[in-house]
Amino acid sequence: MVLSSYSPLPSCSSADKDKTIKADLTTKAKTTTEFAGVVFRLENGTVILSGDCPKEKAKSTVESTVKQLYGVKGMVSNIQVAPVVLGTDQLLKLAVDSVLMKYASVEAVTRDSVVNLMGKVEDKELDKLTAEIQELRPKIIRSSLSVIQQQ
Repeated sequence: MVLSSYSPLPSCSSADKDKTIKADLTTKAKTTTEFAGVVFRLENGTVILSGDCPKEKAKSTVESTVKQLYGVKGMVSNIQVAPVVLGTDQLLKLAVDSVLMKYASVEAVTRDSVVNLMGKVEDKELDKLTAEIQELRPKIIRSSLSVIQQQ
């Protein structure tokens, strides 16, 4: 008898599926050093990657990890091969990434204790997102988020 571990995502909205994929990806990113300089967001099942990887092999590992995640429909990689410095901001980056697990279309770049938020967020979630990031005590939060009005 063959048992399958396949369990499809329950019928839910594209936004819910994106949140599930982002949570899975965030979990993998925390345990894989190749993701240290990479940021990501989701849009309708497509993962958009940007940031830096120290070597081509690390970039390939990140891209391969993303492609293998259940539910991913596509991937856009804007990752560059460039030095990645793991410093005091790494802990802040990991904490920010944990918050952003719930916000599939938001990504953040953390540098010098400054959190730069980019992407899209629903108007009803903006205050909650901002408060959660403020709790992490960065020096500054900069936002270039597009706010989506609730229908």
